[in-house]
Amino acid sequence: MPESNIFENVSTPWLTPFYTHLQDAYHQGRFAHGLLFTGSSGIGKYKLARQLAQYLLCSNKQHNDACFECHSCQLFSANNHLDFNLLEAEKNKSIGIDQIRLLTDKLNERPQLGNNKVVLIKGADQLTEAAANALLKTLEEPQGDSYLILLTRTHHQLMPTLLSRLQQTHLHSPDDQTLIDWLYQFGFQVSDVGVLRWFQNSPLALLNHLKALQEDASLDTRRQCIEGLFSLLYEPINLFSFAQLLVKDVEQNLLLLFHLLHDLHKLKLNGNQLDPDAIYYFALPQLKIWQTQLSLKSLRLLSDEILKNRSLLMGHSALKKELLVNALLIKIKNEFKEITVC
Repeated sequence: MPESNIFENVSTPWLTPFYTHLQDAYHQGRFAHGLLFTGSSGIGKYKLARQLAQYLLCSNKQHNDACFECHSCQLFSANNHLDFNLLEAEKNKSIGIDQIRLLTDKLNERPQLGNNKVVLIKGADQLTEAAANALLKTLEEPQGDSYLILLTRTHHQLMPTLLSRLQQTHLHSPDDQTLIDWLYQFGFQVSDVGVLRWFQNSPLALLNHLKALQEDASLDTRRQCIEGLFSLLYEPINLFSFAQLLVKDVEQNLLLLFHLLHDLHKLKLNGNQLDPDAIYYFALPQLKIWQTQLSLKSLRLLSDEILKNRSLLMGHSALKKELLVNALLIKIKNEFKEITVC
């Protein structure tokens, strides 16, 4: 099943208020031609956007949703609707002006099935400046009942002029108890609040993670980071293995390593105490040992190094990831060598 359809039939009650608000705006004639949905990965931006797109295209709209039975809804469910277009940024690639021009041409055509046309752009932060300017022109002069829905984690990387033409909806994560109760419906009893923090309380991302762990416990990257650091310090021959693990998903795994040092930092500052919702609270006994082996200066230095390398690797895909990560791990190991007192 394609990744975009994994959660198609999963209930998402935290999105209902947003969807209801957008429907009300449509009925009251206050619906914008350009929409922007922001929120953390796995919060449900794409699911909400598709639900809204189907509603806009439905020829027999019900009081609170699409009818799911008309010809338009059937075509949409089959991913074959002629008045719906999806543009998705490929990993490590930009969305260029030629792609936007193709979408603009489609928006300028008359609808083929109903009254509305919808274009959905995932990863809108990947728009080049030229592409964003081309999109801006479309938003300034919308053609008939055409709608653009843009998705991204945060609005900060979008051009201010583009933002000014979009109605922004930021999707907030549910609180801990709501999320825990929701996961319980799928058979998961979560007592480790740290995993909620790691996934920023994003339900779909968390559910996907828990299902993956159910099939393969070795995918627990938080525990792998603890075990990897232990091997790095006490069995240096395993440095390369730890580096290989981090490189598999360098953006996420280096962030996990940063959070590990961040929790060590909190331990040192808070008299060897750590909040139960800390990402690495499950490894507290080991963390208490490690925090005695690092100075605050070392923790700050290493944290900066991790973030700097992460940013470098994210921005330059051609770099030799293994070499940079190996060098980073050697720095970490060397800082642990000297036990200093702050």
